[in-house]
Amino acid sequence: MRGRNVKDIMLFHNELLNSAARGDGPIWNEVWALNVPLKVRMFLWRACSNCLPTRDKLHQRRVRVETQCELCLQQAKTAHHILWECPFAQNVWALFRGRTQKCSNRASDFFLLFQQMQRKLSQQELEKWAVTAWAIWNARNKFYFQHFQTHPNVISEMASGLLEEYQRLMDTQ
Repeated sequence: MRGRNVKDIMLFHNELLNSAARGDGPIWNEVWALNVPLKVRMFLWRACSNCLPTRDKLHQRRVRVETQCELCLQQAKTAHHILWECPFAQNVWALFRGRTQKCSNRASDFFLLFQQMQRKLSQQELEKWAVTAWAIWNARNKFYFQHFQTHPNVISEMASGLLEEYQRLMDTQ
């Protein structure tokens, strides 16, 4: 954790303790049991733990950033907004068939959204949902840092391809 200040480490530690105190062990077991690449499980854990470096988190740590979403210019940029509510994300989710499209976007944070998805989706659908959320995060970062906007079809196809390739590899081992 070199390069982090004590306050950041304490905030991260408190978030972990709060999660453990809430009895979320079964939720974390579900995250770690997903048949998706480790980078996706780590991303999902960070998103559910509210540890992603979103604009609202950076602003809380006194980094001078605009808290509005750079794509829709509407809400504070939280993980839940970035990955589910933003029209950019909604364009990707609109490509899904089945129960994912019927899920409400009324959850107040990403952890609650994951719990909702866990209850409503099959294991296979949840894995596709997780990889797609990771792909949306990466596409937004590409937009922010490289000024290149990836088309929703490309994001969806990339997520599906990554998941299929990973699961095919795991089946051969």
